[in-house]
Parts: sequence; structure tokens; C-alpha cells
Amino acid sequence: MALKIRKRDGLDAMQLQHWLRAVENDEAPTIRDPQTQEVTVLPVPLARSDGDGLTFTLSKSGTASWILRYRYGGRVRELTLGNYPDLGLAAARKIAREKRVEIDQGGDPAADKRRSLSMALKDWTVRRLIEDYREKILADLGKSTQSGYGRNLLRIENRLGALAVSQVSSMDIVELIEHVDAPWNESRMLLSTTRMLFRHAAGRKLVPANPCAGIELAALLGRRPPVRLRLMLSEAELKILFSAEMNRENCLAVRLLLGTAGRLSASLASCARILSRCLPICIANSF
Repeated sequence: MALKIRKRDGLDAMQLQHWLRAVENDEAPTIRDPQTQEVTVLPVPLARSDGDGLTFTLSKSGTASWILRYRYGGRVRELTLGNYPDLGLAAARKIAREKRVEIDQGGDPAADKRRSLSMALKDWTVRRLIEDYREKILADLGKSTQSGYGRNLLRIENRLGALAVSQVSSMDIVELIEHVDAPWNESRMLLSTTRMLFRHAAGRKLVPANPCAGIELAALLGRRPPVRLRLMLSEAELKILFSAEMNRENCLAVRLLLGTAGRLSASLASCARILSRCLPICIANSF
């Protein structure tokens, strides 16, 4: 009589594909009982065991992962093996078997992974941090903010770029501000940019605390200069301005700015819009 090979009591590859597809299509994943053929709707987030601690998880957003659960020192540990479908069922089982061998020999693979990640993050330089900040934070800010922050990020990179993020101290930030030696408002923008940069570092757990904390610009540069209240030129200043030697283009630009009381970019944009509407009419009337 032929021996029957007992099928592994665990997950099925086709089943996993069905669950992932269902969630991606905003549908509920289901499972069918092989004996009664009864279909059961599964809750999401989903966690299904494959046996021996290997668990398949699926979030509402459609992110699927493999988790290995085990005990170490009397406590439950979890180790993320990888994402599905990048890591298939067979590959996940193979890695889980290897990790269980380490556990049986007294190892703690979850703790080892945390230490490895921590060491990798400690190797980040300020230059690498700035690249990450530009990609993940700065790109979503307004153009004017990007311009101001971008200018100061270059100053930070030139002075601190080679340092390890974890080694930057408050003294380094103070030295940066004193070295740049910018006017009060520009120094304030530099400190603000540096504070936001290391806030990003703290969010990534690259530093335990923001090294900009507690730094007061008034203590470094003195009190902020009073804001100039006069918003218009005197008659004498206007005479000096109009009598100054300048080419025709600059002269027209100055008169345009004074006449519209606006910024050059806004004035030029308005002129461009007017020309775009009037030019076709002028061309049509010339024929």
C-alpha cells in the first residue's frame, strides 16, 4: 500500500495572491473551508500563521510582510523578514528556518537587526542628512521657502557636511552661525533651517535630541535691530535716484518699480500678461 505524504499545514501561495489582490481592489479577503466549502470574510489588518512562528501580515493599505515571532529571555520577539510578494512563501519559510536555528543556539535575531540598523544610521554624515531632507521635506515646501532653506542648507553642508550627524553638538551650531557672520535676519533664517534639519534627524532617530535646542540668537548677535518703519523715499532721495547714471534698461526698471510700488518679479509678470493679451490685437490691426 502506497504511503500518503502529509501536506504541510500552513499557508498557500495562491491564497496569498488572492488576499493581496482583494485588498488592493478595496475588497475583503476571504478563505474557504476545504471540508464544508464555507467562505469566511477575513478582517483587515490581517495576520495569518504559517506555523512555527512565521506569520503573514496584510495592512489596509495593501502592504504585506513576513514576521517571525519567537521567545527570547521569556519575552516575545518579532523579526520582520521582508515584504510580500518580493519575498515569496518558499523564500520566507527558508529564512525563517535559518533564523530559528540561530534562536535555538541562543541568538536573538531581532536584537541583532536593530543593532545593525542603529550602526548604519550612526554612519550618516550631515551631507547625507541634507540629501534626505531635500528629498523628503524640502521638495514639498513652497518655492520661496525652498529658496531660503536651500541657500542655508548649502552653508550648513559647506561647514558641517563631513561630520557624523550623531557627533554634531550645540557648539558646532554656534560656530556655524558665527562663521557665516550674516546679518541678524539672515542668521535667524540659518538657525531656523538648521533646527528643522536636525528635527528631521531626531525624527529618524539619528540623534537623541536636537542640538539646536536652547540656542538663542540674541545671545550670539545681540538684540535684533529695530525694524525700519519708513516705507517711502524722501523727495531728496528721489532726486538722487533719478539723477544717478544708469543705462536705459535699469532706468526703466526703476521707474516701473516706483510707479507700481511692487516687486520686480510681480511687475514683470504683470507686464508679460498685458503684452500677451495686447500683442495679438496690435498685430491684427496692423494688417
